[in-house]
Amino acid sequence: MVQETIRAVKEAEEQAERKLQEAKAQCDAILAKAKDDAAAAQEAARQEAKAQADGAMEQARAKGQSELDASSQTAEKEIEALKALAGQKEKAAIEAIISQLV
Repeated sequence: MVQETIRAVKEAEEQAERKLQEAKAQCDAILAKAKDDAAAAQEAARQEAKAQADGAMEQARAKGQSELDASSQTAEKEIEALKALAGQKEKAAIEAIISQLV
């Protein structure tokens, strides 16, 4: 009877050790999966942030180009107006010089 008790205790200890090893293996697997999931989530967040930053940069670039185009058109109009005014002043100057010569 003592031998049966000793054998039962040893079996219980072995079973407990197996359960402990299984629990440790499950814990390791859960930790590995959590690390993988965290890395994937971090990469996804990085990609999303990069995409948002790229989008914001493109919008800023487009806005800058639009403002540059508008400024260029305004400058062209001003140049044309100055050329027209210079042409008028040139005619007036020529007429003034001719009238002084005659």
